[in-house]
Amino acid sequence: MNAASRWPDPAPGQARIEADDIVTLALDACRAAPEVPVIRFEDGVEISRADFLTAVDGFASWLHDRVAPGDRVAAMMHNRIEFMVAWIAVAAKGAVLVSMNHDARHHDALHVLADSGARVAVVDADAHGLIAELAPELPDLEHVVLVDGPEPRGLDPYTADAPGIAELRVDPDAVTNVYYTSGTTGPPKGCMLGHDYWARFAGLFLDLYGMGPADRLLCCLQFFYGDPPWQLLASLRAGTTLIAMRRFSVSRFWEVVRENDVTQVFGLASIPALLLSAPPDPRNRDSKVRFGLQIGISKDLHAAMTERWGFPWMEGYGLTETGLVVGMPPGDAERMTGSGSIGLPVPGAEARVVADDGDEAPTGEPGEIWIKAPGLFKGYLNRPDASAEALVDGWMRTGDLGRRDEEGYLYFLGRRKDIIRRSGENVAATEVEQVLRAHPSVLEAAVVAVPDELRGEEVKAYVALVEGETPDTVTPQQLIEHCSAELATYKVPRYIDYREEFPRTPSMRVRKSELIAEVDDLTVGAWDREAVMDPSQRR
Repeated sequence: MNAASRWPDPAPGQARIEADDIVTLALDACRAAPEVPVIRFEDGVEISRADFLTAVDGFASWLHDRVAPGDRVAAMMHNRIEFMVAWIAVAAKGAVLVSMNHDARHHDALHVLADSGARVAVVDADAHGLIAELAPELPDLEHVVLVDGPEPRGLDPYTADAPGIAELRVDPDAVTNVYYTSGTTGPPKGCMLGHDYWARFAGLFLDLYGMGPADRLLCCLQFFYGDPPWQLLASLRAGTTLIAMRRFSVSRFWEVVRENDVTQVFGLASIPALLLSAPPDPRNRDSKVRFGLQIGISKDLHAAMTERWGFPWMEGYGLTETGLVVGMPPGDAERMTGSGSIGLPVPGAEARVVADDGDEAPTGEPGEIWIKAPGLFKGYLNRPDASAEALVDGWMRTGDLGRRDEEGYLYFLGRRKDIIRRSGENVAATEVEQVLRAHPSVLEAAVVAVPDELRGEEVKAYVALVEGETPDTVTPQQLIEHCSAELATYKVPRYIDYREEFPRTPSMRVRKSELIAEVDDLTVGAWDREAVMDPSQRR
């Protein structure tokens, strides 16, 4: 590993996370600067730290006789200030917040509520009907809190003449959150996170990237996802205001950045590709943004991202179970642009690339990424078997494939479940997707395996084109030619299926399971490369 291949020491005087629990962290920050807004939404709605503290105290008092330490409280609402109020209040009572996707329907919502055994559900008006419909099937659910009316006063009716946050005795080892994450098989599992997870994540961001009172971090994700909480805590500790969007929007993104003097942006998955799909704007570089931290950067788009917006985008890597554990040091960002590397293990974290035989994979060879770091998840709720499988001697088996180069930089190669086995060869769906996205007329791509009697599996690509293009102007043959110029023959898609949009997770990743479930036969309606080939050319 060369001299540049390391994380520098944190800058002197950088903000630190002294508190070992999120409640103390939030309360100390609010008391230190009561007039500073905690959150400001794109529409101007905000709440001061003093009022946030009052709201947390009020809801905690209502919860006092209704939940015991370890009880679960489900939250299902759009981005509102009350979501964060509820989170800190629930943690103050030693209970656990279960974040629910607001787009969940009967089956998914019922599974989360039943599996978690939630005693209280905090919902907005749009989710209230669904929860009321499910309530007869949920014997553990005792209270439904309706967050309604002017924001941030939606929880005002839920206060009581009982202790709120006075004389707190928070257990720093307690679970604070459960996030339901989909695995390769079976229903979603409840990933349990604790105070140590959040304190480490928020403190790490401050240490590695720096943030002070004059900075503004943009949250463009839904609050029920796993990143807004650490963004909130980091902003609180830095003495600044978290800028939040109600929902991610390409058309509004940069307006929100400019109007709120945002200096740092954080993104996931397809967000940069979606932003690049908008036509260039003379104001593209008219912002105060110093850098972007992005989980998942397409190496073929990386240089275009930096060129268009004029600031470095640094790769990061982590799971819900781990938080940020690998990233590109800022000092290496320029020379590693377009390399495809996810960076180096962050301070305090270790990473291994493990071959199928359990040994360390040789340099350059693929293997499963294993992670060891403080503050990892505390297991899966009600799933000791899955917890034992994922956590081995303090190492988290990520299920992701990667490799390490001779300098020590790590490269993400895709999920194990996203490996297509074609005629004995492994095809990483991520690699094919990146090549397709590099086509100037492709907005998004998702690659899946299609069962095949002859080859075991074949490669199918779902493709969304940029605005103004159609399958007639960007034909399957053109896409195949583009792929053939970049990929080995066995990796080139056999099937092409055009789409106008994709089902997505809260983290903006494509829900491939939904694409696959749409039809019984994935070849029906898809363009088939072999149907137009000379039989002698088939391999």
